[in-house]
Amino acid sequence: MGIYDRDYYREDELRPIRPWDNRSMVSLLIIANVAVFVLDFLTKSSVGRLTDALELRPQDLYHPLQWYRTLTYGFCHDYRGIGHILFNMLTLYFLGQGVEHKYGKWEFLRIYLVSIVLCGFVWLGVRGGAVGPGVIGASGAVTTIAMLFVFSYPQSTLMIYGVVPVKAWVIGIVLVISNLFGRQAYVAYDVHLVGAAFAAVYFYGGLNFGFLESWWGSTQTSIAQKRKGFKVHRGDSHTPDDSDARGTSSETKDEIEANLILDKIHREGQDSLTARERKFMENYSRKLRQRRGL
Repeated sequence: MGIYDRDYYREDELRPIRPWDNRSMVSLLIIANVAVFVLDFLTKSSVGRLTDALELRPQDLYHPLQWYRTLTYGFCHDYRGIGHILFNMLTLYFLGQGVEHKYGKWEFLRIYLVSIVLCGFVWLGVRGGAVGPGVIGASGAVTTIAMLFVFSYPQSTLMIYGVVPVKAWVIGIVLVISNLFGRQAYVAYDVHLVGAAFAAVYFYGGLNFGFLESWWGSTQTSIAQKRKGFKVHRGDSHTPDDSDARGTSSETKDEIEANLILDKIHREGQDSLTARERKFMENYSRKLRQRRGL
């Protein structure tokens, strides 16, 4: 079956929970969080506890060299009990699979990391640099993933405690309301709400952070070319006129994007494609079939 015959686009539908897959981004993030938790527990009695170097503190707002903590805090959890990390990782596992299936492995990672950093900076801004207790945990990013699941599959049924069936949209409402009116000490409700708001903006705004990958790739190429002294020489033997350039430019762009997507399929599998990429390949395949008279 060639590119002309494949149906790359499928309507977003929720797949059943899949067994543990070490290749999925959900699994890799869970492994990273658990690894930090175990290391933190093992060093809890030492002077330089791991979380001390990773947690986000209010005073970091005015110390740019400490802004790396706006990312690292999201991989730390309270070592004094497993409730914090257990809830976050279970939510990530059961709801994250559907979100990763929809947006693809690497876009899922970008969403997760951007949410951590965004929640971190908002948390710093709200506290205005005042000295106080720090914040740790993946709750902001996990809330983003949970709400993206709700927005993507609102009519899906979730089994609470394995026995109580509840629609996803109901869970979303409960999640937001509980954080709006939460009063439990040492719980960063504002971080959770920022995560939920970010999910809404991302979903309804049609955002996609794929440009970060393209930007990074072009930056690496530019650096490599500068190191090699790479220059582009234009020959004088043939110069296409403007009309030819205009006629082929859109086709060339489509072909380049199609090749990039096919490379992604080869590396990560068809399930890694986003809905936009699947739709593009469906349209591109149709154009090729029409051009070939199929």
